[in-house]
Amino acid sequence: MNAPLHPSYTNEVCAEFLRSLDAPHFSEERLAHFCDEALAVVHQGQAYKEAHPAHAIYRIATEGSQTRDGGVIQQGTAPLEFTLESGHKVRAAHKGDYAVYADGRRAQIVTGAGQENSHVALVGSRLCNGDEIINTLQGGFLIVGREGVPMVEDFLPSIKEEEHQ
Repeated sequence: MNAPLHPSYTNEVCAEFLRSLDAPHFSEERLAHFCDEALAVVHQGQAYKEAHPAHAIYRIATEGSQTRDGGVIQQGTAPLEFTLESGHKVRAAHKGDYAVYADGRRAQIVTGAGQENSHVALVGSRLCNGDEIINTLQGGFLIVGREGVPMVEDFLPSIKEEEHQ
């Protein structure tokens, strides 16, 4: 059995992973050395996480990301670059980039994380032909969806079937 050259990641995670996103970053011992202003910021951040627990993640798509129908993002144009565990570097995909299919067809990415997030493409981004990005090569950089906190209006908007035919 051959292992893939690079592992791929989806947005599917277990409840334990989501809870880990809300865990405190600093031990009580470490917090004891913080100044009052820094301590207030840490406590405010933790209170926010407790009031709005993580309920979803959205990973940034990269070169090498695959689509449901067999396309692959060949070249990302977003300014973000990731170094994979293998040491290989990949650039983030961006709304407007293309997936290329084995038969030579190309389809443009038409949805992403929204203007506020520089229109980076995500696992879950849609393409002009109705296809969808299903995985990414990087597993560390993600956007967290939180209960009671709406995403920006243009975050992965739904697209009508007739818009991509």
